[in-house]
Amino acid sequence: MDRPRGRARQPGPNPARNQWGRGGAKPNRGAERAKPHPRTPHALDPRKAAYDSLRRIEPGERIEPAVFGTLRHHGADPALASRVLPQVEDAVRFSVLFDYLISHVASRPVAELDRDVRAALHMFLAWLIHDPKAAYAHGNAAVDLLTAKHAGRGFVNACARKLSGFFRIENSGPEDYRGAAERHEQLPLWADRCRLGAGRMLVGERAIFPDPVADLPAHLSVVASIPRVLVDRLIDQHGPQSAIQAALACIERPMIWIRPNALFAETFHLPHWWTAQGIAVIQHQGALALPAGVRSVTDHPDFSRGGFYVQDFAAQQVAPMLQAEAGETLLDLCAAPGGKSGHLAELTGDKARILACDQSEAKEERIRENITRMGYRGIATVVANAADVRFPEQFDRVLIDAPCSNSGVLARRVEARHRINDKALGELAVLQLKILENAAANLKPGGTIVYSVCSVLMEEGVDVVHKFIGPREKAGWEVAEEKFILPVPAWHDGGYICRIVAP
Repeated sequence: MDRPRGRARQPGPNPARNQWGRGGAKPNRGAERAKPHPRTPHALDPRKAAYDSLRRIEPGERIEPAVFGTLRHHGADPALASRVLPQVEDAVRFSVLFDYLISHVASRPVAELDRDVRAALHMFLAWLIHDPKAAYAHGNAAVDLLTAKHAGRGFVNACARKLSGFFRIENSGPEDYRGAAERHEQLPLWADRCRLGAGRMLVGERAIFPDPVADLPAHLSVVASIPRVLVDRLIDQHGPQSAIQAALACIERPMIWIRPNALFAETFHLPHWWTAQGIAVIQHQGALALPAGVRSVTDHPDFSRGGFYVQDFAAQQVAPMLQAEAGETLLDLCAAPGGKSGHLAELTGDKARILACDQSEAKEERIRENITRMGYRGIATVVANAADVRFPEQFDRVLIDAPCSNSGVLARRVEARHRINDKALGELAVLQLKILENAAANLKPGGTIVYSVCSVLMEEGVDVVHKFIGPREKAGWEVAEEKFILPVPAWHDGGYICRIVAP
């Protein structure tokens, strides 16, 4: 069969075989090394663990449970997760981009590739973008991820060699995304290169990406590695310039944001511990921002004493919108892990009565752990379904941080991009409206609701609120304030917040 030069060919699926091979006789396995018992501690190659995790993950599934499940299966030290997780996260974060690159060197559509072969190639690319000088070694390691008799080993080897010469990795230095957002400047795009985060660029020998001028949606889908359905919505709802900003925020890890505990006696000295270690700390609107790669956040001596809470800047804007006061009764309907309930306690001097609820005992336990660490006294917890729970008393104010697509936090929740589709968005919007309607049923007359989502899509924010207000507008319900926070690459996440006042 004729095929373009320089393109690797994927072999067909392995033919069906007898359990013991073609001859039908059980082989002598005495010479083989016994497979380690799942509970037997032994050395495990982090690359192999990452591959085993990746090949088992369905699109959209959470990464951490898969990684820890792999480590448990192999009897490996859970601490190894710190070396495995970043590899899997990169493979998931850039899967759309990686598939696009593989399509340039493979003669068969990527969708038809063997699952293990595709996982091995994604791992190869995840290693290559971080350490391009070791391309040959990465290629060998990718081949060895497959079993010795796997028919795809030669294909993986050929693709890895072709991909190594198809592009190069350059370090161009960090971009001023924050300044560009403040100046309302459009971020540049190119047909021959794309960003990989942290100042790294993947540069092709020619224009390998869709033209950003002629076909912006196709270009953004590839270079930001997000589904086309999300790109189309971002452009349609926010315009090209804001869509570019939001899309690129999906690959640039934001800062680690710290909210000092206003009830803690001494918070002014919080930055000093990090600066003494050479870590730059930015103070912004009462919050602290640390570089994305910092791993010593919980090592700070004031963390265990409740001196601060780790919460993104966008999330820190939600609780103040409720305008809660001391002495009031407050309900946090979707509270886990408790950050916004805690923020309400701080804003009211811990003198409001706050009920934090979520739908499982595990989530309630997470809330309780944070309440205990932070030292709050005015927060009670309960397990309840936010969509239908009715409490015996009504509340002065209700806060909702509704389940959503996470489209505003995809740099942190990298797997969530693969859950975004028309069906999922429609189902979420139905649930979000039910929760909002139930919040109204638990609200006192004249009370206030804050509805928030960590999504920047209209159907999860503005549209839900308007569907709620529509039939109630004549009764006196009104939107007092609403705010879209677009994510800024390498700075902070995005979301939507709305304050609704009842008659």
